[in-house]
Amino acid sequence: MEIMMIDCLNNDTVRQFLCATQLAAINLKNISKEVDFILTILSHPILQKYPLKTVDITRFLKAIISQMENSGNELCDELYLKYVELIQKKSNEGPFYKHYILDNNIISNELTDSVITIQESTSIVSQGTTGLCTWQAGIALSCWCLKNQDKLNDLFIIELGCGTGLSGISICLNCRPNEYWFTDCHSTVLNTLKHNIQVNETHHKFNCKYEIVQLSWNDTEDLKMFEKKKPDLILAADVIFDPTTFEPLCSSLRYFTINNTTEVILFCTLRNPETYTKFLETLKKYDLKFTQNILPNNYSIVLQQECPIYLIHIKQNAVISKDHVL
Repeated sequence: MEIMMIDCLNNDTVRQFLCATQLAAINLKNISKEVDFILTILSHPILQKYPLKTVDITRFLKAIISQMENSGNELCDELYLKYVELIQKKSNEGPFYKHYILDNNIISNELTDSVITIQESTSIVSQGTTGLCTWQAGIALSCWCLKNQDKLNDLFIIELGCGTGLSGISICLNCRPNEYWFTDCHSTVLNTLKHNIQVNETHHKFNCKYEIVQLSWNDTEDLKMFEKKKPDLILAADVIFDPTTFEPLCSSLRYFTINNTTEVILFCTLRNPETYTKFLETLKKYDLKFTQNILPNNYSIVLQQECPIYLIHIKQNAVISKDHVL
């Protein structure tokens, strides 16, 4: 089906399905319409070319069936038949994709105009890196940038540990920075990123220049490329899970912010309080001034907040407003 309904693309259940996140409580009043739409878009060309993982689809359909049964609603025959078909089907071997609708103001009827398509690994750690899947803090960063897009206009932005590229692609599509640099230290991550950019450039127009750069926090030689031109803003999400990286990361952040104009926005998922506290202590050790705020639990319908997510704002003399919208 080429023509998509705007109200369905704005629907919470549909958005959760497309990015294979956990199903929240559904509005059973409109469930028939939502189920029809989900079953229809399974045959849409973009989902055929860039498929969801079969196990994610069956898990999601099972969750809908369970909620309908528990509420005493009559099951949709098509839904049940599709579920049975999928559980009997051999799992697809990949690659697998997720499709993110982050903007709350969908104005196009076409699915391809509304989604950001991201190839992801099904393993938390793959090929020696955690950067091949999208983490919750990365989704939070993407949503934050949409809420603050006017404040990103004309900035030179660098993302550290860009991973699959969801945050950066979202910024390049929806905001208007002057220039955006995707950086990561792992070549496999950067290859996946290049693929994801190519996929999305097929359907979308990027609003800024961008670069893909291999950058290691441990290598001071890498930082020399910024001697003549420092970024206005540094972004990063879920980069503080390994304490052995805190010293080189904070040293790099100190290098960037020493000019008193560059500022840093970090999104951090609080999985281990001791690790988080150690990172804050390392920030203080490097004389990095910061504030921290916890995101509200309802920050985004596509964000599964099993653990608290913090926004850390590092600034010496900030170049954008202090009044960041959470």
